Amino acid sequence: MSAAKEHSVDVAALPEIEVDRQPELLVLATEDDGPIGWVVLFPEGNFWLVRNSCRTITHGSSLAVLTSFWANVLDCEVGRPRLTSGAL
Repeated sequence: MSAAKEHSVDVAALPEIEVDRQPELLVLATEDDGPIGWVVLFPEGNFWLVRNSCRTITHGSSLAVLTSFWANVLDCEVGRPRLTSGAL
């Protein structure tokens, strides 16, 4: 079986799909290192956490678990991302 050829895809080229709800994107950050990971928070309340350093993905049950337990374990803040003025 031959491997599929890899090709570049532009996100803007993907079709829009209508949904009733969408997840929130959150960022994990430290004062010294900046963003250390990302979180997809689903409308139902559970989340997937992706850490940059070890490229691991972790599932959690609630925003409370994320902002108390995981923020403490990773010694970071959890917040909504905002692009810096120079990034636009």
